[in-house]
Amino acid sequence: MILRHFTHRRHLKAIVARGGLSVKDTAEPYLQFEFNPPSDHLKETFHLLHQSTSEPWDETDTVTLDFDFVKIQAADIDVLEQVEPFPGKIDFDSANGPVRFVKNFLSLGYLTEESREQLSEYY
Repeated sequence: MILRHFTHRRHLKAIVARGGLSVKDTAEPYLQFEFNPPSDHLKETFHLLHQSTSEPWDETDTVTLDFDFVKIQAADIDVLEQVEPFPGKIDFDSANGPVRFVKNFLSLGYLTEESREQLSEYY
């Protein structure tokens, strides 16, 4: 099982420097994830959610970071199914997995091996 986070590739340098995802990199109080995605639908369409932003974002800019949910649970990190209020960017779609939230910070130490390799291509 995985928690998948979506980000723009321009944020990777800060994520790597910090050693994980942080709400300091967002305007939101929680980090948002797709839980155990049934397909790559959201990965392929995530850039469309950012069409109205002032910074350009196309399908080649989206980077996914997959975190090992079992390791996260073993570390007693709270993964929330709901938070209120939260104007999240991921809307319900049957092709997407459910949304989960983590408050504050999530270390890159919980990345899956595949995501670690992908990240090493950038840094």
